[in-house]
Amino acid sequence: MNMHRKAAQRCAISAAVLASLVGPTQAAEWDITGQIRQELAVKTTNDQNPANQGSSFGNAGKPVAFGGIDVGAPSAYINRNGAAPGTCGVFGTATGCTLQHPTADTRKIDINWFATRLDLNLDGKLDETLKVTVKLRGIFDETKDVEKNSHGYTVLNSGAPLNPTYQSTAGNIEAGSSFRQKFGGTAGGPFAYGNDRMLIDLPAAYVDYNNGPLWIRAGNQQIAWGEALFFRVADQVNGLDLRGHLFGVAAEEYSDTRRSSLGLRVNYRVNEKTDIDTFAQQFAPTLLQQGETPYYLIPDAFTIDEAPGYKEAKKKWNLGFRLKGEAGGFGYQAFAISRVNPDGVYKWSIAKDTGSDNGAYPGSAATNTNTGVWSFSDWARGAAYSRLNAIQGVGTFASAVFPAINPTTGLLEDGATRSANLGIDGVAGGCGATGGGLNWQVNNTATAKCVVDTFTGFGPVRGWLGREYRRETVLGGGINRVFEGTPDSLLDQLIGRFEFSYTPNKRFTNPTLGDYIKQNEYQFAFIAEKYHKFVSSVPATYFVLQWLHKQRSDLFGRHLDGYDQRTVNDYLAGRDIGTSSLSPRGKKGGFNAYALALQQPSPTLEYRFDFAVLTDFEGGWYMQPGVKWKPSKNIQADIYLNAVYSQHKGEARDFVDGLQHNNEVFARIAYLF
Repeated sequence: MNMHRKAAQRCAISAAVLASLVGPTQAAEWDITGQIRQELAVKTTNDQNPANQGSSFGNAGKPVAFGGIDVGAPSAYINRNGAAPGTCGVFGTATGCTLQHPTADTRKIDINWFATRLDLNLDGKLDETLKVTVKLRGIFDETKDVEKNSHGYTVLNSGAPLNPTYQSTAGNIEAGSSFRQKFGGTAGGPFAYGNDRMLIDLPAAYVDYNNGPLWIRAGNQQIAWGEALFFRVADQVNGLDLRGHLFGVAAEEYSDTRRSSLGLRVNYRVNEKTDIDTFAQQFAPTLLQQGETPYYLIPDAFTIDEAPGYKEAKKKWNLGFRLKGEAGGFGYQAFAISRVNPDGVYKWSIAKDTGSDNGAYPGSAATNTNTGVWSFSDWARGAAYSRLNAIQGVGTFASAVFPAINPTTGLLEDGATRSANLGIDGVAGGCGATGGGLNWQVNNTATAKCVVDTFTGFGPVRGWLGREYRRETVLGGGINRVFEGTPDSLLDQLIGRFEFSYTPNKRFTNPTLGDYIKQNEYQFAFIAEKYHKFVSSVPATYFVLQWLHKQRSDLFGRHLDGYDQRTVNDYLAGRDIGTSSLSPRGKKGGFNAYALALQQPSPTLEYRFDFAVLTDFEGGWYMQPGVKWKPSKNIQADIYLNAVYSQHKGEARDFVDGLQHNNEVFARIAYLF
C-alpha cells in the first residue's frame, strides 16, 4: 500500500469517526464556522533565496581553475567519470584543467506565495460534560500559476531543466514542493495528505471532558504553555509547521504554525488558586518546505536524509507536568517536560545512490550530481549562510566514511577501508590534512580549498546530512504580577512576566557538521504588556515589550559558534585576509533579542493597526507594520509588510542575515461564515 492510499484511508477513517459522533447525537448542539481566504505575498527586493540552486553561484559563467591535486589511479573518483588519470575528463580532473561554472539563472521571482485556503471548524456540545472540536484545513498553492519563474526549480521534480548545465532531478522528488515530506506520509503527519501543491489536514480533532475541577482533552491537539511573543521560552511542547507562507502575522504568534499531534491532556484544579496540568503526546517533528521553494532554509547543495531519524522517533511520546498557582500577589508556574526535540539536529551521513546523475560514492557523505557545490567558494558561501564552519567542516566531511559494500569486490568494508579505497585518505593527506583514517583535521584555508576543489574537480558534489531527534529534559517556570498604580497611568494594570527554561545536555548541530555539541542551555524572557487608553475617544492600545536571552543558540536554535563569518565574506569578495582563518569567530555572551508590538483598533473597530519589531541590536532587524480591515462580519482583509534588514549583509553577525529575500508585502482577503 503506497503513501497516497494510506493517507486516503486515514481521511476516510476520520470522516467515519466524525459521522459516528454527529449521527446518534441529534440533540447535541453543533456549530460550523470557517473561512475561504486568498493569500498573496509579493517581494519588495531583488534578493533571491540563497538556499536555492541558481542563486548561490558566486562565479556564475566563469571557468573555475582546478585547485585540487592530481590523485591519479586507481581513485574511484576518477574512474567514476571515466577519466584517465592525469587528464581532463568529463568535468576536468587534473592540475591545469578548468571547470566551467554554470551560468546563473537570471530569472527572478516577484511573487513568493499565492494560495487559496479553506478552514472548516466543527464544534459540538454533546452534553454538559462532553465537547467535540474538529478543524479541517485545506491549502492550494497556486504560486506556480502566477509566477512562471517560481523557483521553477520544480525542474528538480520534473526533470525538465532550466539550465541543463546544473539542473537535474538529483533523485529528490520533494524538490519544489511546499508541502510534501520525506517521512510520516506525504504531509508529515497521520491526519494529513499533501502533494506538491496541496495540503489537507486536521490541525485539531479532539474531545473535551469537563466535570467540576477535572478537565481532560483527548485527540489531535496543540499544547501551548508560553506567553511570550516570538520567543518560545516556555512554549516547548510542540514543534512548528513552517510550510506555506513563512512570515505570517506576528500577533497571531504560533497559533497557525504550532504542530498538533495525538495526545492526552489532563488538568485538575486543586483549589481556586492552584491547578495541575499534565500531558502525554506523540512526537511530531518540525516541518520545513522542500528545496527550490521561496522559503526554503537549508542550502540545496545538501540532501537531508529524513527517514531514518524519523523512523526511530515517530513512536516516541513526550511527557510533561506543570503546576500553576497564585501566592502573595504573584502568579507562578513550574514545569518539567521530557521531549524528543522536534527541531532535530544535523550531521554528515552516508550518501545513498539516488539512481540519477553519477550516484553516491559508497560509504561516503558525497554524491556526484549536477546540483551540488562546484568549488570551494560555493561551499564557503553556503557554509557562511548556514552558520557552519567552512574549514573544520571539510575535515569532518573527509572523516564521515561509513561501512559499505565495495561495488567492485562485493564485500562489506569498514569505514577506514572504504576511506582508503575511495581515495579520500589520499586526497586529505595529499592536501595537508592531519590525523588520518576517520579523524582528519583541517585547520587552514589552503588545505580545505585543496580537498574541496579536488572533489569538485570530478564534478559538482552534493553533501548528505542526516536529521536525528534526541530526547531531552526541559525544566522551567515563570512568575507574573499585575501592577497597580495611579488610575489611568502607564503602570496601572501593567502585567509583568518572567519566563525561564533550562535544558541540561542539550544537543546542537555542530557548525562542523561532525558530532553534535552537547551543552547545558538556559534561556529567559522578561515581558511587560498592557492595554492603555491614551485618548478617551479611541479604544485602548495594546502593547507588549520583551527581552529574550539565550545562552548557547540564537532565536532559530543555531549554535552561536557559527556566528560572525566576516572573514569568509572578505575572502569571497576578493579582499586580502592575510593569514586569518575562514572559521567563524563565534558569538560570546549569549544571544539577546528585543521585541515591541502594538495593536490599535479604530473607534468603530472596523480597522486594527498593528506594528511589531524584533532586533538583536547587533545589526539585525525585523519589522512588520500592518492593518486589518473588517467592514462586515463576513469580510476581512489584511495587509502587512515584512521588512528584514541586516547591517552586516553576508557576514552572519546577526540573526536575520541571509533572510533578506523575505522582504515582501503580503495580503489576505477572507470570507467568513
